[in-house]
Formats: sequence, structure tokens, C-alpha cells
Amino acid sequence: MNLYITPHPPIILSEIGKGEEEKAEKTVLGMKKIASDIKRKKPKTIAIITPHGNVFSDALCINTEHIIKGNFGGFGYDEISYKFDGSDRAKAIFEELNRNGIACIDLNKKTASQYSISKGIDHGALVPLHFILQEYKGFDLVHINAGFLSKTQMYEAGEIIARVLGEENVLIASGDLSHRLTRGAPSGYDEMGKIYDEYIMNAVKNDRYIDILEVDENMLERAGQCAQKPLEILAGALEGYKTESEVYSYEGPFGVGYLTAGIVRKEKSKKSVIAEFLEHREEGFLKMKRKEDEYVSLARRTIDEYIKHGDIIEVPEGLSDELYTERKGVFVSIKKEGRLRGCIGTIEPLHESIAKEIIKNAISASTRDPRFNEIEENELSDLVISVDVLFPPEDIESMDMLDTEEYGVIVNKGYRRGLLLPNLEGIDSVDEQVSIALQKAGIREDENYELQRFKVVRHI
Repeated sequence: MNLYITPHPPIILSEIGKGEEEKAEKTVLGMKKIASDIKRKKPKTIAIITPHGNVFSDALCINTEHIIKGNFGGFGYDEISYKFDGSDRAKAIFEELNRNGIACIDLNKKTASQYSISKGIDHGALVPLHFILQEYKGFDLVHINAGFLSKTQMYEAGEIIARVLGEENVLIASGDLSHRLTRGAPSGYDEMGKIYDEYIMNAVKNDRYIDILEVDENMLERAGQCAQKPLEILAGALEGYKTESEVYSYEGPFGVGYLTAGIVRKEKSKKSVIAEFLEHREEGFLKMKRKEDEYVSLARRTIDEYIKHGDIIEVPEGLSDELYTERKGVFVSIKKEGRLRGCIGTIEPLHESIAKEIIKNAISASTRDPRFNEIEENELSDLVISVDVLFPPEDIESMDMLDTEEYGVIVNKGYRRGLLLPNLEGIDSVDEQVSIALQKAGIREDENYELQRFKVVRHI
């Protein structure tokens, strides 16, 4: 099987770039090389994974229509349009994914209406397909929208997709690398952008696809990329095989990293990347647990017992005195693979001790945060937990008295109240901090509202 990695900036189409595509000459040549290679292979089916379009937090999405259409209307070019024959393999992939416990939406006329989504092909798929069509037209299409499933589920999805797709066909992972390479980049600048791009390129060059699974979550978040989930699926498609990979091009002319690469699955291998990854993850989890202080350990024990057995633990013996004797507000935050998975807390104490506050809020954070489904048992070893103990809030006169790293903020207007903790990733300004708190409270920025600030002790 041949697999490819492509970017998807519409500006590299001459019809859209109108000369600007010349600034991405290496990328255009890489895309043309992929197209020429596919022409030689003459696959019956091309499957493409895109991080745009109908992206769900808890499912993949596969278009199973017989005719699939798309255009660049979102970029002001309705006239640049395409029509493809859908593939019977799309339905087979959908059924096999769900049979194996990987949530997948069958995109057709009925489900498009049900979810109020488009059946059209997004630009993440259209850009590479545009170049392929210049060389080869004799294929049907499997259009897959990546979702925000766990790394292990995305990897398993890749195994299944490749198996159903068949050795003679082609799989493409479409995604731009960091969007934060330069000061003028669309998403701003972060020095971690360049580091992420080099990390991914080295993984591909050295056939180390386990590195895609083991990417540092902080680096991933700061890079501001859209390639990670398609790459996790692509890595899964390589499970159990030796590979031969080549980077065709890399550049970042518009502050966004564009990578083109080709991968060939060779003979079978006894080495299992997913088994190695799971072993490393278990080692990391045990190491993390050993480092957790007693506040976080209490929250984790609470969550484990409640999710596994439905039991609310009693306050254990042997804790520090302040956990038994002091009363403070507590927030329990849960992350999974760098993304928030639950966060519930109390501004002022509702229970007789900090320990009891942690137990109650840990259960709520794992099961009652309205933004998320309840945490399931198979997620427990993926969770990173922190506990914030709040000092009493104090009234302030203006936003000048805030500092995003030192103080959390509370906004009040009548019965409406919103809170944001201090020192959160991605919150770099007081204006942004207050704006988010107002949104949470349902308070307009032009209303007269009261401000409070508070300090926390964060336990990790």
C-alpha cells in the first residue's frame, strides 16, 4: 500500500493563488510528485483523511454517498468545483469501525439533515485531490473526516481503514503542520511551532511512527496544527509493517508548515508500534502517579472508585491536617491528551473540609460537567488531574488589578456568575480572561458587572 502526507492550503492552486503559489514552489512540486506517483500506481480507490469539514469530538465521519461533490466556495471560488464517484469501501469501513467500537457517522442525505452538516468535500481533501486530478482520474473516493478520538482509537481506526481499503489502493493524510512559525502567521507565533514541525519530519524520515503517538502534549497544543489526528490514523495504517518513507518537501512560506511525503508499506513486521506505545504510556502513567501530591492522589482515587464501582470513598486517614481542618473552595480539573475532559469546582466551600470538597468535586468533574460525556473506565489511565484550592475572592475596581498568571477572575451580575482560574494555557491577556468569564456567565461585555479576583494553590 502507498500512503502520502499532504498539506492543504488553497493558495497553492494557481486559480486561487494568482501568483502567490510561487512562494510555495517546493510544496507544489511535492504535490505534483505525489500525483504522478498515484498515476503510475493506478489505484481503484483513494481514501483521504482530512481534519476539516464535519469534525466531531467523539466520532469519525465517512461520506457514503454514491456521488460526492465539493468546491472552493468558502474561499470565494464557487466555480472551482469537483465531482467524484463514491466508493463501496466507504460503507464497509464505516461498518467495520463501529463493529470494533470506534464511533463513526455514516454521512448521507439523512444524517446530513439530522446533524445539520454538509455532504460536500472540504478544502482539506480538495487541495490534494486537485493536484491528483491533473494526472489521474480513474478512481473512486473515500472521504473521511477525522475526529477528536483518543490516540489509541485513531490508531486502531487507521488499521481498520487500511485493511478494508486493500493493499492495491492509496491512503492520504491531509494536514498542515504548525500554524505559528513566524510573527505574522495566521495564529500568531510560538517557538514550539518549528520544534513540532521538525519532530514530525524526523518521525517520517526515520520511519518512527510511534513518535506521532508520543508527541509531547504541550508542544502539540502550542504548535497550533491541524495534521495530528490524520497522522495518528496514518500511523495506524502502518501497524505490523516495515516501511520506507521519503520527505518530498517542507517549507513554511506563509507562517504555516507544509509537508509532502510518501510512504510505502513493505513486508510484514513482528514489531507492534501500538504495543510499544501502550507499554510506554503505562510506564509514564505510573511515574506520574508517583509524583502526584496527596490532593491529586485523593482526587484520582475518588474518580477511579466512582467510575469503576460507583462508590463514593470516605475521607481516608493519613492526610495532612489542613485537608481535615480547613474549608476552602476547590476546583478539580481533568485533561486527556492535553485537552480538557472535565472541570467542576466550588468558589466557596460547601463541605466540612478540603478533603470532602475534593471528593465531591472530583466526582462532579468526571461525571457531571455538561460539556462532556461521563468519563469511562478505559480512559482512567489517560487522565491528568490537577486540584486548585481557592483563597477567598476579593472585590476589585478594575481589570488593572488582575494578572492572568497570579489571579483568577470572577464576574458577577445579579444571579449570573462566571469564573476562570489563573495560569491557564492559551489565556495570555486579562481582556481574554475576563471575556471568557463573561461568556461563561452569560453576561454581555457592555453590561455593568462586578469584578473579583482570587488566588489559588495548584496541586499537580
